[in-house]
Amino acid sequence: MRRLARRVRWVWAFTSLLTMAVPASAAALYGNAAEEVPGAQLVSADYARLEQGDDSTVFAAISANGRYVAIQTRARNFFGDADADPPGQYRAGGLFRFDLETEALEKIADGDLFDEATNKFLRGGASNPSISADGRFAAFSTAEPLLPTDVNDNVDVYVRDMAVPLGDPSALDLVSARDGGDVPASYGAPPFPFPGSEPGAEVSGGAAISADGQKVVFRTTVATDLPASGSVDVPAGQVLLRDREANTTTLVTTLRDPGSGAMTAQPAGGAVGAAISADGTTVAWTGENAAAQTRFLGGENQISNVLYYLWRRVGDGPQSPTRRITGVADPDDSSCPLDSETFFSQTGTGPCFGPLTGQEATRADISSQLPTLSGDGSTVAFLTGEGPRPNASTAPGLDLYVTDMTPGLTRKQSTVELTRETVGNQTDTGPPLSSVAMSADGRYLAITTVRTRFALSALQLLGDPRSVPGPRELYVVDLQDRTLERVTHALSGGDINASVLDGPTISADGGRVAFASFASNLFFGDANQRADAFVATREPEPEGGPEEEGRGKEGGGSILEIDPGGPQIGVRARSQPGGKVLLTVSVPAAGGVKAVAKGQVGKPRKPRTLATQSGRASGAARSEVRIVLSPVARYRSELLERETIPAHAVVTYVASRGGRRASTSTRVVFRQMSDSKQRQRAGQR
Repeated sequence: MRRLARRVRWVWAFTSLLTMAVPASAAALYGNAAEEVPGAQLVSADYARLEQGDDSTVFAAISANGRYVAIQTRARNFFGDADADPPGQYRAGGLFRFDLETEALEKIADGDLFDEATNKFLRGGASNPSISADGRFAAFSTAEPLLPTDVNDNVDVYVRDMAVPLGDPSALDLVSARDGGDVPASYGAPPFPFPGSEPGAEVSGGAAISADGQKVVFRTTVATDLPASGSVDVPAGQVLLRDREANTTTLVTTLRDPGSGAMTAQPAGGAVGAAISADGTTVAWTGENAAAQTRFLGGENQISNVLYYLWRRVGDGPQSPTRRITGVADPDDSSCPLDSETFFSQTGTGPCFGPLTGQEATRADISSQLPTLSGDGSTVAFLTGEGPRPNASTAPGLDLYVTDMTPGLTRKQSTVELTRETVGNQTDTGPPLSSVAMSADGRYLAITTVRTRFALSALQLLGDPRSVPGPRELYVVDLQDRTLERVTHALSGGDINASVLDGPTISADGGRVAFASFASNLFFGDANQRADAFVATREPEPEGGPEEEGRGKEGGGSILEIDPGGPQIGVRARSQPGGKVLLTVSVPAAGGVKAVAKGQVGKPRKPRTLATQSGRASGAARSEVRIVLSPVARYRSELLERETIPAHAVVTYVASRGGRRASTSTRVVFRQMSDSKQRQRAGQR
């Protein structure tokens, strides 16, 4: 398989000169970095044996450093020669770790166990992997008793240390354990027994482990004695945080005292999934019983079985409050009276009203959705079917929002709507989004959707959309540049021929995205007719490029410029002959536009202004302004010498009426070859 892939590189290099399948305007920044071609790198494969998985791979979790991928697969041909199935039984795959540098595949834990003669299910195996930043630790759920102390038949949560070989007692750590030690949890009788895989504790894939691998967040699915009860009387649906270094288990979903507002140690429950920030300080979850955990305003619907997105900075201690991420009300607004009694209509406005026209789960099911967190937990992305207040006429499908949880910001101030489903049956702009993941630096989002065009101008689509809507595609959103780019392309550069599965994961800097897909044209030679796991890698920035605020930032704080009531603009950039760059700026109404491009130029090289230009829109309706940037005179000779100079252009718009401002930015490249270089290349052709 590897030899065939190397041959493909040469075939591709030749045929691409004859006919390019990628449209001329496509950005084409993501592809198969291992083979230097479009498509994606296959990671559900045994490269040592040149074998593709013989069954489906359904999930892939990439480490923050972008080197390792933990995959969940049913393939049975990835086990080592010395790792045989138990007599009379077989394992349906399991969890494996793929090394993108060495292409080595290593087992994390076994999958489901079956009887070989009858195919009868015997025991539930490992699922839902999450992986630490350096790829050393992997958290997962399994009903297999991996340690002698685990004597129950329930699903439990473990962490595998990949630096220690299996068989060594220190290779595995039981996470679903009682506070203060390593005693396994005890579980109550489930309402619906499932022999071989009784409910217990589980993790959410790709979101459960901190960057250092020491903290794991999980939820219970049946009554337990966690974190430290004297009996099995703690109801199901709790979110708990395990500190592996301190051997502590902390209850996250605690009740709030309605009189004092203080958090108690009593369990609230209701959670259907949970995620942890990379630094281990913050937990976000989707859950019911929100009114018992956080402040609600008078007049709100307080039905306990409604799902909400909830957030808690557990690193601040046991009295850290549980907060709502979004919603119809805004308890974070200090202008809203504590004793407020408000009728929460969809179109009402005022300090007590939140950013959405209704609760986040009113119009679309979010039971399979999780909020996704930046590295320090301060920035949150989520999907909801509710529209932005006071727009009550939006379609009910899931759309993308980002919010900043910094204390002092109201939910209205901090929430930004990024996509909006169009009303009607449009096949290109109508389908909802289906999943979202955030990079640890807080800049990039990976989303999946059947949608091919994005009607809202908050994000500018780079490149051409898919030619015919159909399969679910994978996109990456750049929150700093306010752009959106399709990640998934066939080896030929065209469209993929089958869907991407929900649940992509993204590296800390957004440079790599891991995903599973049924597409058979993402790499040369795909013939297993099953879903596989892949990694698409963004092409590196040109050397000497400008420093970009937010990329690789320690901790991953918010980089959003919050002005939800301000005008929205978009920008597209294209290099032109003669060392110029054409900017096409979409503006909502009449006003002035100014663009300033800065790059690493001069002696010594440092960020300096390369070009500046202004333009104007005169119409009352949305229109486009074209601005041509040309390097100032003192840097033209340097451009001739270097041939290309990457830069960063900031575009500012000021509305003629009211003076409202908006700004955005984009990467640009100034290109110009000397006459001798042009003659040289012409002679080579």
